[in-house]
Amino acid sequence: MINIMSTIKNLSLLLIGILLLSCGKSNAVDKPAPVKNKLLRIVSYNIHHGTPINSASGAVDLNNIAKVIKAQNPDLVALQEVDKNTKRAGLDEAKVLAEQLGMSYFFSKSINYDGGEYGIAVLSKYPVLASERIELSNEAAGGEQRTVAIVTVEIPDFEKIRFACAHLDLVLENRTAQIGQLNDLSKASQYPLLVAGDFNTTPDSPEIALLKKEFSLGCTTNCALTFPADKPAKTIDYIVLNPAAAKKLTVKSYNAVAGQLASDHLPLLGVYTY
Repeated sequence: MINIMSTIKNLSLLLIGILLLSCGKSNAVDKPAPVKNKLLRIVSYNIHHGTPINSASGAVDLNNIAKVIKAQNPDLVALQEVDKNTKRAGLDEAKVLAEQLGMSYFFSKSINYDGGEYGIAVLSKYPVLASERIELSNEAAGGEQRTVAIVTVEIPDFEKIRFACAHLDLVLENRTAQIGQLNDLSKASQYPLLVAGDFNTTPDSPEIALLKKEFSLGCTTNCALTFPADKPAKTIDYIVLNPAAAKKLTVKSYNAVAGQLASDHLPLLGVYTY
């Protein structure tokens, strides 16, 4: 009788153990895996046609520019002051940088210059599905023709976006009109739109106030100082998101990359989660 009771007790304990173990396994399976945010890394860089800020000779050194960009591991890059087969550069800078970095590219001519072309470019880690060159307003005296370079790319595990590079004019009237054009582009965009570039104005200016009616800046106060590269004192380079992009991307970090003298501007790096 004692042996039977002992056996029943042991079987009961074994059954309880199995049930507890099963519950433990069930909980482990049902527990959701932690969500890992993915990153979108964007660089805006006025490359000064590849000439370092402290260059006495004015010689072009694209290897320096490529090293600076590569170190940021960007998905998208907006380049300003880009030469294409000018006498001073002697090469197609956007093409060469794209080849060195293993990226796709799109160049947008702003003006004819020095036997070649001068303008802006976009580099992309992902294939360029569509590209567009848009001329910006240049009505005021003393202005220089500027353009916007726009590419459509598909970000893995995200969606298609439009990424634009702009280098706005030094003349206030033109720059204000050009920002109005950027706002219009945002309103008409089929996909989320991000614009990066040298806007040639500071965050407290009326032009940036106009831009903020449609775009979100990566900073609210103490925006990254990007110019001049050796003693940065001004914020004139930006990465901005239109409402559709701002709903889906969150700023993780937004900083100038300090200590880089490959150009007269510092590169601006924005990192976004999605």
